[in-house]
Amino acid sequence: MVLAMWWLLVLAALPERVDLKSETAAFTASHDVAIDGGKLWWRPRGTTEWRLLPPDGLPAPKGRLEALKELTADLPLAPAPFTRPSRIVRLSADGDNLLAISDEGVGYYTKLSTLEWTDVWGPTGLKAPLRIDGTVSGFAMSHRKIPYEDLDGNPHPVTAGVTTVYALLESGRRLSYADPWLPAGWARAMCLPERNTFVASAISASASTMFVIDAAGRMFTRLADFDTVGDDPALPYSWTRERRSGALAAVRTLPGEDWRAQPAIVGKHSTRITILQTGTTNADRELRVEGAGGYWKKPLLAPKWSFEKTGAALSGPALLASPPTQPSRASTWKTDATFSGANLRLEDFDPDCSPATLVFEKGQEVLRLPLHFHGGLEVEKTERDLSGAVLLPKTRQRLAVALKLLATGQSELHVELDVTSDEVVIKSRPLRNAIPVNGLAFEWRFTRR
Repeated sequence: MVLAMWWLLVLAALPERVDLKSETAAFTASHDVAIDGGKLWWRPRGTTEWRLLPPDGLPAPKGRLEALKELTADLPLAPAPFTRPSRIVRLSADGDNLLAISDEGVGYYTKLSTLEWTDVWGPTGLKAPLRIDGTVSGFAMSHRKIPYEDLDGNPHPVTAGVTTVYALLESGRRLSYADPWLPAGWARAMCLPERNTFVASAISASASTMFVIDAAGRMFTRLADFDTVGDDPALPYSWTRERRSGALAAVRTLPGEDWRAQPAIVGKHSTRITILQTGTTNADRELRVEGAGGYWKKPLLAPKWSFEKTGAALSGPALLASPPTQPSRASTWKTDATFSGANLRLEDFDPDCSPATLVFEKGQEVLRLPLHFHGGLEVEKTERDLSGAVLLPKTRQRLAVALKLLATGQSELHVELDVTSDEVVIKSRPLRNAIPVNGLAFEWRFTRR
C-alpha cells in the first residue's frame, strides 16, 4: 500500500503534458524528459506513462567512450573515470540530445537513442567537465542534423550532426556557447541582439537556432553555431556573395545569420519560451511563448501569433513595463598609421559583435567600410585572435581603388585581428587553409584615444 502511494505521488509531481521547455521538463524529437526527486524520467512523445531513465534515473557509464577512458587512464591528460551524480537538478534537451546538470553543477550529456553518457567535453587531451552552475542564468541544448542555408541560399549538409549548448551569463548580459569538439567552458562569446545592449531573461534553442526574450517581452531569433559563423578551420568559407554549384557548392558564404526581431504578442504572456524544429530549412522552426491558459505560437517567419489553449496556468515571470538594457561595449580606436595618405580609425568595435566600421579619411574624401570578423579555435583570456575581411565597394573612389590594389584585385581584403584590452592590430592574412588570399602585407595598430 505504501509503495502504491509513493508511485501516485511521483506521477502527480511529473507533468501531464510538456508543451513548453523548462529546466525541469523538456522534450526531444522522440521523448519527453523531466526531473523529479533528483532523478530523470522519460516517456515516448505522445504517451502518458513516465518511467525512470535507465538504469535508475541517473547518468551511468556505458559504451565506447567509457571503454576508451579506461584504456587511456594512465596517459597524460587522460580524462578522469566517470563520476555518477547523486542528484540531477537542471536539464535541457533537443533533437536526440539530453544535457543533465548535477547538484554540483557538472554537465552530463547523452544521445537518447544510445544512452551513452559522458561527463566531459572537448577534444582528446583537453577533455574536462562542462560546468553549469549558479553563474549560468539560463542554458539551452541544441542538436542540428539538417542542412542550413547560408546568406546566399546555398545549402550545407551535416554528417555527424552539430551539438551546441548556449549559455546566458552575468544575469543575461553575456551569451556564450560550448561545442563537444571544443575545449569545455564559456570562453566563446556571441553577440546579443542590438549590438550587445540587450539583456536576455530566457533562452531556448533548436537545430542551432536561438530564441531569446527580455524582461519586457522583446524577442529575437538567430541561427548560429561553430560552423555557420565561420569558426571551423576545416570548412571552406568565402565573403563573396554568390550562388554556388559543383565543386564550389561546399563553400559557405559569410557572414552568418544576424539576429531577427520577432513581432510582439498582443496578449498576456510571460518570459517562458520554447523553439522547436518543424522541417529541414532555416525557416522550419516554431516559436512558443507561455500565455494565460495556454501558449502563443507561430512559425519562425510568420508575422502574427496564434493562441493554443491548454488550460495551464501562467507560471513564468510576468513582463516589465520597459526593457532593461546595458551599455554598449563598442568603442572607437585610432592609429598613427596611414594608408594612401588617408588617416584611419576603427569605429563601433566590440570583439563579440561583428561587424565594425573601418574609416579612411583624406581631406574631404571619407570611405566607411564594414569590417566583418569571427573567431577560431584559439581562445585566450588576455588576447583574442580573430579573422575576417574588409568588404570593398564597387566604386572608382581613389581610396577604394587603392584598397583593391592592396587586396590584389579581390572584392574583400582578408585580415587578421589581434585584440587585447589596450590594442587592436589589423594585419594582412596571407593564407586561409594554406591557400593564398592576399599578396601584399600591411599592419595597422589601433589604440583607445
